[in-house]
Amino acid sequence: MLIRITTLLVSVFISLSLQSQCTLQYAGKITDGDTKEILKGAVVTLKDVGVKALTDSNGNFMIKGLCAGHYDVIISHVGCQPLLTHIHINDDYEKWYELPHAVNQLEAVKVMSHNINVVNPTEIKGAQLDALKGLSLGETIKNIPGVSLLQTGTNIYKPAIHGLHSSRVLIINNGIRQEGQQWGNEHAPEIDANLASRISVIKGAGTIRYGGDAIGGVVLVEPKLLRLVPGIGGEVNVAAFSNNRQLSIAGILDGNLTKNNAISWRLQGTIKKGGNSKTPQYWLDNSGLEEYNFSAAVGYKKTNWSSELFYSQFNTKLGIFSGAHIGNLTDLMTAINSTTPPDYITNVGFTYRIDRPYQKVQHHLLKSKTLLSTGAIGRINVTASFQYNNRLEYDKKRFQSSEDVPQLDLSIATAGLDIIWDYFGHKKMKGTVGLVGSFQDNQYSRRLFIPNYQSVNGGGFITNKWTISKWAIEYGMRYDYRKIFNTTDNAGNRFSSGIYSSLSGSLGAAYVINSTTKLSLNASTAWRSPNVNELYSDGLHHGAARIEKGNANLQPERANTFLSELNINAEKWTIETGAYFKYIKNFIFLQPSYPPQLTIRGAFPAFIFSQTNAALYGFDVSLGYNVSHHLQVNTKTSILRAMNKRTDEWLIQMPADRYQGEVTYTFNNRTLFKETYMRLTAQAVNQQKRIPKTGPIEISRPDGSIYYAADYAPPPQAYFLLGAEVGTTLSLHRKDYSIIISASNLLNHVYRDYMNAFRYYADEMGRYIAIRIKVPFAVNNNPKNKNK
Repeated sequence: MLIRITTLLVSVFISLSLQSQCTLQYAGKITDGDTKEILKGAVVTLKDVGVKALTDSNGNFMIKGLCAGHYDVIISHVGCQPLLTHIHINDDYEKWYELPHAVNQLEAVKVMSHNINVVNPTEIKGAQLDALKGLSLGETIKNIPGVSLLQTGTNIYKPAIHGLHSSRVLIINNGIRQEGQQWGNEHAPEIDANLASRISVIKGAGTIRYGGDAIGGVVLVEPKLLRLVPGIGGEVNVAAFSNNRQLSIAGILDGNLTKNNAISWRLQGTIKKGGNSKTPQYWLDNSGLEEYNFSAAVGYKKTNWSSELFYSQFNTKLGIFSGAHIGNLTDLMTAINSTTPPDYITNVGFTYRIDRPYQKVQHHLLKSKTLLSTGAIGRINVTASFQYNNRLEYDKKRFQSSEDVPQLDLSIATAGLDIIWDYFGHKKMKGTVGLVGSFQDNQYSRRLFIPNYQSVNGGGFITNKWTISKWAIEYGMRYDYRKIFNTTDNAGNRFSSGIYSSLSGSLGAAYVINSTTKLSLNASTAWRSPNVNELYSDGLHHGAARIEKGNANLQPERANTFLSELNINAEKWTIETGAYFKYIKNFIFLQPSYPPQLTIRGAFPAFIFSQTNAALYGFDVSLGYNVSHHLQVNTKTSILRAMNKRTDEWLIQMPADRYQGEVTYTFNNRTLFKETYMRLTAQAVNQQKRIPKTGPIEISRPDGSIYYAADYAPPPQAYFLLGAEVGTTLSLHRKDYSIIISASNLLNHVYRDYMNAFRYYADEMGRYIAIRIKVPFAVNNNPKNKNK
């Protein structure tokens, strides 16, 4: 016992002696997070003590003579975004850092010194993106203030920005505008989120560059840049979910040829499979999913030009909850008015089997991009693309033959060409001029829902940004033309063609009040032509389980938007607020109609496309407070009001008020485990009481009396959800292995969400636990870099 006590005292004395003498050292290596290039001359600053160090030609740095304790670290390098981190050292400490590449300057010839952003995209990247691996694109961005989900069951998620979705929200996939059957409420984006290294959301103004019809906003999905230094590396991400027993395995492998480092390549793939989901009280029959995706890219880069070829394929099979396809009108209304689906739907238990009804979707994307330097003043981007989307929808078998054929077969092919010049030769000015064009051909077979058609789309735009002292002023203008023609059904009947064209524009200004505070104001006007489904749809929309009827008299929408943002980034506080007002003339929306319809495929609620003038206004607020170096608190609030100005009533199908909060505790770094944290989350969603007071739906009360409502069922009750997350980084052999365990709906709360089309029939998913593991690897790296 005496020996043990003596040993302990000696250890404590030695430890205290080392700390008092400040003999510890902090070392590491810094590379570009996208290209893997070694960063020479990166600056490492210990903010608390004012000590700095530069990385050498191998990207290594070392700071000696440190006392034990915690330090705020700032790492910066020209062409990369600064990295702010916090370290705890009780012993010699070493870490490898990857700096994110500068946004919007990924392949620029030079980096602008004046970088006051007028429009501030919200980004998800790095560790935050790692904690969302295995989820769909919509689920990945749903916690961004102002973003909600338009759902169909537990598998289909579409992003909605300030209540606007589908064709009003453009999704840019690796620089290409995603073109599929995105008009459908239950047509999820055919994008593998595992390919992305950064996902950005642009709300309101600032979308002119991407399309005049982006009146809701833009979602940018960006993969890593191709590697610029010799070697091969990659990572494997595994995600497992308890509720539907889903497993997702995604891998990425990239390399640069040692003999000719102008050539780079990347391979990526994902396999995902899940079975029936479970609410807190019952299983959801036929709610499984299968998905497999892959992509490949190769690039050639020289001093004054570069070229890249990219191909991706997305494949999914999605089960449609059986309880949404009902055989007769009486059972339909009984299911809508019931709190649980019928016993024969809920007594199925768990299975991976996917039966009718289901969807099968395949999406191909081929892209060629060439960059040509125009000297010190800019560069030209020439991008050619081809997309092919095939959607098969299989109805529930009732009176059909046993032949395994789809009831709806939709295919759309899109060829596009963009020619864009980015100019940045002036010290205080930069901008973009572009011409864009595309041709589409849409065909269907089997049952008619939307007709065959062809369309030609063309446009041109210019954006410009001036930076003067503490001011930045940005403006843009765009002209778009669209022609829809050869609109027929397979029986030879013709539908009217349409030609649409108009201007869009934006103007914004930002002012840096001081080193921590920035204010920005934006105004924009944009337009959107009606989609073919809004004009001519007629029949059962299988996935959404409803009858939809188009309106051939619809006019183009015109949206005028005003947005103000205040950003404060102080030592303790981070505040991001945005207030907006959007007036949309000829706003197109889907309105419930009566009576529901009985078809040979079952009984379904009926809806028609209508048009009105709409006013949408609200605000998003994100607050963060650092209680200490270990404890952070964050809250997010999204408030939206949407009015039908022709009837002076609330608009239907708009998201309710949402509040989120999280508390994160970060532990001291250890030799083996680093960046360990624990997080508790909470989300509160109000009941959506701002709906039209009356409507065409005939509802019978228990006493036999009748009243008229705007929807087939009232909005569900408010709900409150708790979640938890624990994560750590395991450092072995100079590689960082990420492990994250999370739990959603921790209390297994029973609830339904107003924005879920299947809220008529079933509850939302109950508690589920997810575990995510990231395994990085490197093989055959450049011998010069062995000291990594």
